[in-house]
Amino acid sequence: MQLFYLPQAGLLLTFVPEGNFRLAQGADVLTDYTFNKGVVHHLFCSRCGVGAFGRGTRPDGVTTVAINVRCLDGVDLDGLNLRKFDGASL
Repeated sequence: MQLFYLPQAGLLLTFVPEGNFRLAQGADVLTDYTFNKGVVHHLFCSRCGVGAFGRGTRPDGVTTVAINVRCLDGVDLDGLNLRKFDGASL
């Protein structure tokens, strides 16, 4: 699993094809946020504000889900190999 750390937002993201993603619970409290071109849907918990995951389409046409690993149960965060991502420098 490849992880990207976005320190500005505190997100630890991993990307999976949409078919490999299943939301077990909480769909009823999610808020969808888009910006810029509106092509990526950022889903946040409307109760606590955490960015749980996002949906979008890669340039090759594959629909992908970016999952905030901090929202997954049973993940040892200290054992993860992180790749820092700084979008502001792109």
